[in-house]
Amino acid sequence: MKPTDFGIDMLSGNVTDFRLESVHGWSIKPGNVVGETNEPWGTCVDGSTLSGSGYYINAGKQGDLSLRLDLSQRGLTYTVNPSTLEHPWYLTADLTNTTEVIQRDANTVGLDFDLSASRVGRIDVTRQAAMGSPCRAYIPAFNAMQGKRMKGVSYPDGYTFGNKSRRAVFYDKTRQAKAVKGIDNVPTNLVRCELRVFRNKNIGHTERGFGLATFGDVSQSTTDALRASYAASIESNVFRYSDGKQMTLDFDNEVQFLSQLRDEFERGGVRRYLSIEGVAGVGSRFGGLELFSEALEQAGYHPRTVRRHVGHLRDLMTTKAFVDRRRNESTTATRIDELRRTFTA
Repeated sequence: MKPTDFGIDMLSGNVTDFRLESVHGWSIKPGNVVGETNEPWGTCVDGSTLSGSGYYINAGKQGDLSLRLDLSQRGLTYTVNPSTLEHPWYLTADLTNTTEVIQRDANTVGLDFDLSASRVGRIDVTRQAAMGSPCRAYIPAFNAMQGKRMKGVSYPDGYTFGNKSRRAVFYDKTRQAKAVKGIDNVPTNLVRCELRVFRNKNIGHTERGFGLATFGDVSQSTTDALRASYAASIESNVFRYSDGKQMTLDFDNEVQFLSQLRDEFERGGVRRYLSIEGVAGVGSRFGGLELFSEALEQAGYHPRTVRRHVGHLRDLMTTKAFVDRRRNESTTATRIDELRRTFTA
């Protein structure tokens, strides 16, 4: 992957200790009740008070800010897109320019706070690649996958695996750039996979997150370290090859089915299963022979029988992969493998 194909697409941080010259020019957040007196929860340098549900300034407003700012009783929150600051569709993990922009915009509105110590509340780490087909062509592959404790949602031009802690969002950047931003010189079939991680404790977790708690941590991290954490999280949470449970697999149901075939057809049960599912079906369901072997053992097949059938199936899979390449065929399994190799390599 080129350096411009990996980076941070969004970053949001929060501080509770800040100094504001004046709230003049800020918009008031909805939520205040007409006729109700709001207790003040802060004071600006010019003597004006902060009260109610809070205040905000959107990017492009008041001095053409490049970030969004939010004020509430919970503190000051900034939200910025480091990559968009550099280029309409290139990606970057270098926060040098982002640091300067945040400090410049903060000065513009009379804000003073310790940016380096601000706690990161959301980070979108992203990879993109020009694929052989548009994003919508991979929808069947996304539908066949099963994220780890994640709910899958399909869209016309993308797919999201997600929960309250993190989301993996695949979408058509070519279409989005042209239709939404009016940019024409974007590569064809540019697909993005954004890993969006929410909450400071998740982002800062050294195993499940990035091990980065503050803006200073993120700005000092290396691209290689960020990429490694991204790849490990996408691999374990989306493609799930690390635990073998990928694709459209209800493991317990498959074990029960294999057990029923063993009871009915004895040693011919596995052959019966293969005739029903086919070589591609077994690979698609189990994501590999290791989990299929485990299913056979739990279904009651003798280890020697398991080894024999798995060895035979391995030979068949090798032959089929060769034939598929010769035919230049694209199946759900090959699509999943293409996505995995692209976004976790």
